Amino acid sequence: MLTTRWRRLMAGLLLIAAAAAGAWLTVHLTAPERASKETDARQAEAPAVSIRDSVVEHSEGGTPSWRLLIDQLEISTGGRAIAAGGLREGLVYDEGKPVVRITAGEATYRTSDKSFEVTGGVKVVSHEGAVVTTDRVEWLPETQTLHCPQEVTLRAEGITLRAENLDLIVPENIARTEARVHLRTEHGYLTGRNLIYNLDTRAYTLKSVQAIFEVETAREELERLR
Repeated sequence: MLTTRWRRLMAGLLLIAAAAAGAWLTVHLTAPERASKETDARQAEAPAVSIRDSVVEHSEGGTPSWRLLIDQLEISTGGRAIAAGGLREGLVYDEGKPVVRITAGEATYRTSDKSFEVTGGVKVVSHEGAVVTTDRVEWLPETQTLHCPQEVTLRAEGITLRAENLDLIVPENIARTEARVHLRTEHGYLTGRNLIYNLDTRAYTLKSVQAIFEVETAREELERLR
């Protein structure tokens, strides 16, 4: 028979063995769950959603501000930015009415400030018929402005202008730049700075002007002055 001392010793060894087995089970049972969570976290950092034929739009107080119709949508980490490939059409609204139409190769929408950017063969058409072509346009929601930070061409009835950059201010319906502008009208060529062009009236102001008239126009001006 076992003495009391041996019984106590064996009981202690059994307790230690049971504790060790429990610890082993805890580690091996919870490790897969922890690994699964880490995998999910890593996957969340990559683009998590890709949707074809989608619409991204923004409204202010129930009134539409802008709308993008796109072929392929990808939402990045945390949804802070939405990248769109194949911009079929972008619309900018003023007082609930579409006043500007945009086409481009790609678009990116930033959820933080409700701005967007379009790149790649960008064409902007106003409802008056003015056409702006450039490589990149940013929508600045605070000022309701389409900002063209790169070389840009604007064509409208009777006028073509080229500039290093240009702003289209939607509520005021004007094009504006402080950069040097090359302007061609029906009467000749002008260069200058600080252009303000009204898309409605087609009137413009230009500072530091240098005028180069076409030969026929110059002759007519000279005849008129005689």
